[in-house]
Amino acid sequence: MGRAVKQRTVRDILLEMKDRSELAVSLAYAAVMYNDEEIADEVLELENELDELRYELSVRAIVAGRSFEEAEELAAILEVGAAADEISDAVADLAKIVLKGYPLHESISAAFMESEEVIGLVRLTQEAPLIGVKIAELYDPEKLAGCDILAVKRDGRWLFDYPDDLVLKEGDMLLLEGTREGVEAVRSLLGLPSKFRPSAEVEVGEISRELAHTLQLLRAHSELMVYLAYAAMLMNSQAVALEVSRLEDEIDDLHEGFELKVLTKLSGKVDPRAVIGLLRAASAAERIGDAAHRMASVVERGVPAHEVLAVVVEESEESIAWVRVKEGSPADGVEIGALALEESSGMEILAVRRGLRWIFEPKDSFRVREGDILILLGPPDGLETALRILGAEEIE
Repeated sequence: MGRAVKQRTVRDILLEMKDRSELAVSLAYAAVMYNDEEIADEVLELENELDELRYELSVRAIVAGRSFEEAEELAAILEVGAAADEISDAVADLAKIVLKGYPLHESISAAFMESEEVIGLVRLTQEAPLIGVKIAELYDPEKLAGCDILAVKRDGRWLFDYPDDLVLKEGDMLLLEGTREGVEAVRSLLGLPSKFRPSAEVEVGEISRELAHTLQLLRAHSELMVYLAYAAMLMNSQAVALEVSRLEDEIDDLHEGFELKVLTKLSGKVDPRAVIGLLRAASAAERIGDAAHRMASVVERGVPAHEVLAVVVEESEESIAWVRVKEGSPADGVEIGALALEESSGMEILAVRRGLRWIFEPKDSFRVREGDILILLGPPDGLETALRILGAEEIE
């Protein structure tokens, strides 16, 4: 008997795939950096969910077909499904580095220490003080040591757009993002053991520091590309798709340089299995980038989207711009909502890079800081106004 398929739109399926793909990528890197089997197991569960979503997307495409003329348009849907499948396979390979017990090279610990903010996964046990608390009560930075709740897993299902009045209960799993100290404080609050080694215990050489920096860049590029690839599909934006293509060239160069350095500097000097772990981690990042590019290339090629995939009714001229908030900017410390950027310039902020961390779809309450790198999308004639409001400069 075949698998049951829900009756819902392609857009709904894509949105769920987007959420799970982004979560799987973030958790996979976290699993490797923390050598955490619990997080790795979550990644494999997400891989299975993505496989089911890809199957559902394929069935939906077949059902939508009515004539030979629609074949090219429907092929775009299948291409997206295949790309999502490649992403899920790559993140599963990252998780298996941990689950197969590969020794982690010191550069991975160094990469973790480079991160300004980290991912944490905590489960609420019977005596947890957060049980019975509404999510909205935890928005106060002091309540969770400055950590944000990115998602909640309840009864085997991840909730991304959870309601403010959601009441936490025993068994809930919280996906946190915050500083190392913040995540550790939450773990301590919940009576959970420490996950991280103190900074003073992580001493690495120059080569390891260089490898760590490249690992962080590979991670940041692949996470950003997945986000932008889905954004290109959901907004039917060639500008965003072209940005994914540009990033794909960069991640290829990063991957090649990383492999060359590992093989020339570490081969014969460290445990061969640690070398394998490094090479597989970098390869997975490059494969994630390739899959994201495959997805975005459907939009980049200008393949006419079938009506079930056409989520934008009106065509709009738009461009994408990378800008850096300058020192002394009037926007420094100001919430995005208070800037009224989109209302004044037509430009919206797709993502923010702060240090080595990407923040996707920042909320109106997100505060801009000098030095932030923003990805803007909107009409070209709105860029000058956006730069003035943000106190920013365009960068290549």
